[in-house]
This record gives sequence, structure tokens and C-alpha cells, in this order.
Amino acid sequence: MSSKPPIEELLDSLPEGWDNQSRRSPGMLGVAVVNWRTLPDGDAPQVWTDLGAWVSWFIHRYNLPARKIPPCWFKHGALVEELSALHTAWLVSYDSLDAGFGPIGWHERLAVAIPRLAGWYNGECHNGHTELPNSAGSDAPDWPDWIKQAHAN
Repeated sequence: MSSKPPIEELLDSLPEGWDNQSRRSPGMLGVAVVNWRTLPDGDAPQVWTDLGAWVSWFIHRYNLPARKIPPCWFKHGALVEELSALHTAWLVSYDSLDAGFGPIGWHERLAVAIPRLAGWYNGECHNGHTELPNSAGSDAPDWPDWIKQAHAN
């Protein structure tokens, strides 16, 4: 039995340099949280691609209508933040290190987030792009150009 306090044992077990990792490096569960305000443009294409693929899956899986998440979701900052947070929560909830409560926790968070998603969008775009085609995100014509930058502001 060690005489060290448990927190010191935990710190001793961490890999060398764990506290000097970049902001985009995965945390303890292997999930990197995206801070859109500080996301470097060089990381943007991969981050947008990952989020876009997840959002497409999410829309299909949960049968969400375009009035909640429009095809131009990536141009709405509040939707990006909410969907990115949901994506991160989903990744952590289904991580192999989860004790088994993650999936139900994910659905509890989702139930709270769905009304917020509707509030962020309100069924119309205010900057002129109002046509709602049957595609979402990565199928939108301007998606490839959009993901080249972080769009932090």
C-alpha cells in the first residue's frame, strides 16, 4: 500500500509531458474538445470534416428535420457550437473507458439540446441563404471552400 495520496499516485502514473500537450491533443479519454475561437486554420479542414460527417450521421440517425438543423448549419455559429458540443459529448459517452452510463447520459443531454437547436435556427436564415435543399453540410456546394478556415469570429 502506498503512502502517497491518491491524487499524487494518479499524477505519477501520467505520461511524461502530459501537461505540455497542445490544446487540440486528446484528453484522458482520447477526445479533443474543439475551441472554435482558437482553432488554427491549419486544423480546420479535419475538424470541419469530422464534425460534418458526424452531423450528417446525427441528422439521419435521429431523423431531424431541416427546420431544426438546416443544410447550411455550418454557417450558423450557434449551431456549430451546439453541434460541436453534442459531438464531443457523444464521443465521450461511447468511449471504451466509459462505465456504461455514457449512452443514457448522451440521450439526457440530447433531450435538453434539441430545443436549443430549434432556438438557434428558428427555421430561417437571416443572411440570404434561405433555400433548403435535401442535403446537409458536406453535400452543400460551398462546403469544400468553407472548411478551409476555422471561422472563429
